[in-house]
Amino acid sequence: MTASALAYALRWRSRAVTPGAHRGTLSGPGHDFERSVPLSGNRDARRLDLRATLRDPSERVWVRLFRQQAVVPVVVLVDVSRSMDYRGATHRHALAAELAEAIAHAAWRIGDPFALIACDHRIRAELTLPPCRSAAGARAALARLRAHVPDGDDNSALLKAAPLLPRRRSLVFLLTDGHMPDERLNRVLGSLARHDVVTVVLGDSREQHASARWGIARLRDLESGAERLLLQRPALARAFVEAQAARRERLRHIALRHGRPPLFIDDRIDPVQFNRYFLQS
Repeated sequence: MTASALAYALRWRSRAVTPGAHRGTLSGPGHDFERSVPLSGNRDARRLDLRATLRDPSERVWVRLFRQQAVVPVVVLVDVSRSMDYRGATHRHALAAELAEAIAHAAWRIGDPFALIACDHRIRAELTLPPCRSAAGARAALARLRAHVPDGDDNSALLKAAPLLPRRRSLVFLLTDGHMPDERLNRVLGSLARHDVVTVVLGDSREQHASARWGIARLRDLESGAERLLLQRPALARAFVEAQAARRERLRHIALRHGRPPLFIDDRIDPVQFNRYFLQS
């Protein structure tokens, strides 16, 4: 995947005053027609609306008003708890760092400010980047994220991230494996309600399927470090697949309750899947 392959689009208008690439709410230079008004004051006569002028029985001159395009802050809120260090078909934390960098490139390409917030059981200040347009600063923060070794006990600090986000409505990508209580995810998304949140669930094909062969397996909980022995058998493999499907359905319902469906990314980033998500959701 190339960093320039990802793109995002918004279904709402930005209230920002800084010109950018998204539909805005403020009148100004642009191509998004708003309405026709009589020429008066400091209206731009170059935007003459000939049809409205000819229809006016009072013989007033009418001009067109347009809305200017505006920027939208883009925030990557990434889970760096210990479960994100899972290594199967891919290294989940490396996949999250790769996706964060690709999103940053998508933001830079159209002039949007980019921010990064990383959380486990606490907010990782050393990995946090406030909204900025500096590619150099963002690259340094992304390099620190790539080098970080996830070691937090859980991702409970995601509940504390909302005050660090811009006050103006932003596009927020929540990058997580979804390994948290349903109630916590619901509260995290509720705390981000003023923003447009894309919940990106990073999965792994090897994690989602258990072996159907008979045998003994040693399982380890990445969050707590607890281990147990398990007797593998076909019935358990079927139950595991069903449990994974039920878990994904719960995640989908929770995310939809707060606006957008989740985006499931397994093993690798598919630019077509990512871009299609914004066309369909």
